[in-house]
Amino acid sequence: MIVRIVTVRVKRGSEAAFEAATVDNHRGSVREPGVLRFDVLKDADDPGTYYLYEAYVDDDATRAHKETAHYNTWRAAVADLLDGDRTSVACSVVAPGREGW
Repeated sequence: MIVRIVTVRVKRGSEAAFEAATVDNHRGSVREPGVLRFDVLKDADDPGTYYLYEAYVDDDATRAHKETAHYNTWRAAVADLLDGDRTSVACSVVAPGREGW
């Protein structure tokens, strides 16, 4: 399993538009083969900061995600809403093991 944690900062006043586009991306992402989770989280202390928690079965699934129409639609839709660049961290999973997927 590969987990990516993406941090996104959104311009003030753009939160609703970002959330709408990101929920659409979420809906498409969870239907992809190889996607185990695709959670959209909003920072409780900083409402302009969001985290995308993405779990994939392998690197091929992460690459395939970036080739989907819904991902590319999302990228275009949020480009002008972001306050800086997205950051992403790739993580290997210690627990749960494969049996817990």
